[in-house]
Amino acid sequence: MARVLIIDDDHDIVSILTEILKHERHEVSSACGPAEGMQMARKAKPDLIILDYHMPGDTGSHLFESFRRNNATKNTPILFMSGEADPAQIMSEVSDSAGSRFVPKPVMLEEFRRAVREMLADRKEA
Repeated sequence: MARVLIIDDDHDIVSILTEILKHERHEVSSACGPAEGMQMARKAKPDLIILDYHMPGDTGSHLFESFRRNNATKNTPILFMSGEADPAQIMSEVSDSAGSRFVPKPVMLEEFRRAVREMLADRKEA
């Protein structure tokens, strides 16, 4: 079981992803915006962060940089999601050694599950 933090301003997405992750026996917490997400990450110390790239008030790349500057989250893998952004652009902005990835919205469930499994397995091996 892993601790997973979902940061997304879309409550329906959060609900769906939470159910999927709980079914996989993960401990899930969520935040609806960047500031709350940063606070939750410091408190929950997640093994994986699932981050919407476009939210009101901030972009995923800014929040990503904040996570990387924070000792509690500097090595936490981040799974970015967006229905609006170019995946190649996002990953060029946030490339790092913690194994961050991108999944497009609408989320394909099997692709999402596979990415989560692989990212958590990579974290255990590191």
